Amino acid sequence: MFAIIAILILVLCVILAVKNPRIALVILPVVCFLVGYAAVLRELFENIIFVPLIFVVTLLAVLMTRREPESESWPQKCAKWILIILAFLLLFVTAGLTFGPLSIFGFVFFILFVGSIIAYGLTSRHATAAYVVSTIGSSMRQNLPLPMALESAAGGRTDNRSRILRRIQKWLVQGYSLSESIKRGYPKCPGYVVAMTAAAERIDQLPLAIKSIEADIVNKADESRKIRPVPAFYPVILIVFAFFIVLGVVTKVIPVFEAVLTETTEAAQLPASTRFLIRITNFIAYDYGWLIIFLFALVVLVVVPASIRIKFRPRRPDKPYLTSRIVDFIKWHSPVLHWFEKNYSMVQVVELLRLSLNADGTVNNAIANTLGLDVNNCFRKRLKKWLQKVERGDNIATAARQAGLGSPLAWAFDEKVNQSNTLTVLETLESLYRSNYSYYANLVRFIMWPCIILIMGAMIGFVVYAIFSPLVAIIHHTADLVIP
Repeated sequence: MFAIIAILILVLCVILAVKNPRIALVILPVVCFLVGYAAVLRELFENIIFVPLIFVVTLLAVLMTRREPESESWPQKCAKWILIILAFLLLFVTAGLTFGPLSIFGFVFFILFVGSIIAYGLTSRHATAAYVVSTIGSSMRQNLPLPMALESAAGGRTDNRSRILRRIQKWLVQGYSLSESIKRGYPKCPGYVVAMTAAAERIDQLPLAIKSIEADIVNKADESRKIRPVPAFYPVILIVFAFFIVLGVVTKVIPVFEAVLTETTEAAQLPASTRFLIRITNFIAYDYGWLIIFLFALVVLVVVPASIRIKFRPRRPDKPYLTSRIVDFIKWHSPVLHWFEKNYSMVQVVELLRLSLNADGTVNNAIANTLGLDVNNCFRKRLKKWLQKVERGDNIATAARQAGLGSPLAWAFDEKVNQSNTLTVLETLESLYRSNYSYYANLVRFIMWPCIILIMGAMIGFVVYAIFSPLVAIIHHTADLVIP
């Protein structure tokens, strides 16, 4: 009887998930708790299997139910992430029960596999965005009606890019602006593309802005396609992998060396390097092992999924997410990242200022347009301060310096030095900031990786020396016994 009731509850949950996913997702934990409590109360422990069955099947029903084919509401998102986390947990537990200590090696390779999938997804995302922006830009340069051009570009294909073009075309036909159509028809479009498009529409400089966006995004797509000799997560994976190998050697091999050394020579000790390695290993694995396991689980179950979500989620310049504000604050106050954040923001600001002034707009309106760009939130505060000073009647160049925007931008608006030459200086600054960003990004990469390799080499060398030192000590003491 209990099994029949549980099956009926499962059917009702699936029907509710199809009819109203929100209510089904809210009451699902309560239903699972009541079913499990009833099974325990009646001592029908074999029927507890219905609890995960109801939970997973209902989540699958919620995930497959979509009211609007072109969007995804919060029940579907919650169901998707819950199922992903459950799959990770099931895989991790299964590997641990099946392979025991060897499961760590499989887990490391699994992380590498997931990293490869994420890298492919980011590359595909950049390529899709480049294709969409390039199609829009080429249609504008040919002076074609944009909705008709996008419909022709989509053709009769059913791939993801064609669906995006058709969705943008649908919103354009309904009378929405290009930026709003991109936002509605291509929700995963990078935030700076939407922000720059919206800002260019206000100053009637859309073709020039699309051309600049197209160049930037094609450059990013090309960068993402380049093969990097060493992935960014390689040092972390190698250190974790090496630690477990060292832990096994310290636990199984070193005690044998110590016993042999004690038997051959009285009051003999392991070498200092070996004792130091044992203390470090015991400190990490045993003294604070519970804390490390907790942090490791926190990183795997919370930090990694959240970072993947943030990486794939487009930024929202008009209403920044809390995570975006936190990350922007950390980047802005970090020694090296601060320069890159400011330089990247200056590229967009200088570009939009040039387009605004080229359209015979006032300086006040040009600065106000930059507030809608996808720049660092801390940098946006400086732009607001600059705008307030200019609207108050202060000198534009002096206000730029006082707002912390740097001397080059102030020099572009200095009437004493560059009278009637602001547009040319802004164009020069835009080219300078772009080249500086690429140059210093490559410079940091070329300096960082050799330093990391040297540090890792020193660590591995110390571990090898600490492991083989007891063997050398045993040979030395044995030789003294044989040849006095």
